[in-house]
Amino acid sequence: MAIALIALSLYVPGLLALLSRNLSRVVTSAGESPAVVVTLEAAADARVIANRVATDGRVARIVIVGSDAALERFRRTYPDLAAALANLKEAPFPPTLEVFLRKQAPARAGAEIAAAARLWPGVEAADSEEGFDRRFRDAVRLLRAAALFLGVVLTLAAILSVGSAIRLALDLHSDEIEIMRLMGATETAVRAPFWLYASAEGLIGGGLALLMLWGTWQLGDQFLARHPHPVMALLWARFLDWPLALLFPVVGLIAGFLGSLLSLGKKSGK
Repeated sequence: MAIALIALSLYVPGLLALLSRNLSRVVTSAGESPAVVVTLEAAADARVIANRVATDGRVARIVIVGSDAALERFRRTYPDLAAALANLKEAPFPPTLEVFLRKQAPARAGAEIAAAARLWPGVEAADSEEGFDRRFRDAVRLLRAAALFLGVVLTLAAILSVGSAIRLALDLHSDEIEIMRLMGATETAVRAPFWLYASAEGLIGGGLALLMLWGTWQLGDQFLARHPHPVMALLWARFLDWPLALLFPVVGLIAGFLGSLLSLGKKSGK
């Protein structure tokens, strides 16, 4: 049961860590997000409107995204849906301007620029992306913090579980331990088997948690291969990096060892 609890205590936060890592990759791959996206009419002169937006001192740079470029970006981002657009003679996306602000720009600058651009001729729509980008990044940080918090709480529970198992083993082998001490065995020789036993429990539990997490990811990956979904594909794109994945058995081993230290320390104090 101690092994099962260690596996569960690492598996649950591992799922949250897997989701947060994939969301973090989305943020990283997307790079800096535009503060304002201006959608233009088909007949509008994108360069003229871009120069007009650039006169605002709060604007750092502007990227003109034509219809063909927007279609190619969509195909790269959602390859499973690209086949549906393959037979289109015209690009279904209107040209847009992506407006990036200076770092010292105030919080409401994007909304103000978008509101002004909506009144210009040739502009079909203008939307501020500041709120969404901030909420998305906050959601990633919250998910990462939840994974860390659950990991700490459940690992502490696993340490206590291992400690209980070691105390039970001490009670079961109290006669053998007393004989070893009468024969002159040192405290290290008496405690070493319990340290190794608890560490092995933690190592097996951590390895089991990693195996369960890998199996869950494989099942999800196979499901998405049969039933593609553009949003879920972002949340389930890649497994954990191996340096992070190898932390699961390492953390389990440390938890088991700490549980044995806690139990043996209490037992020695009696």
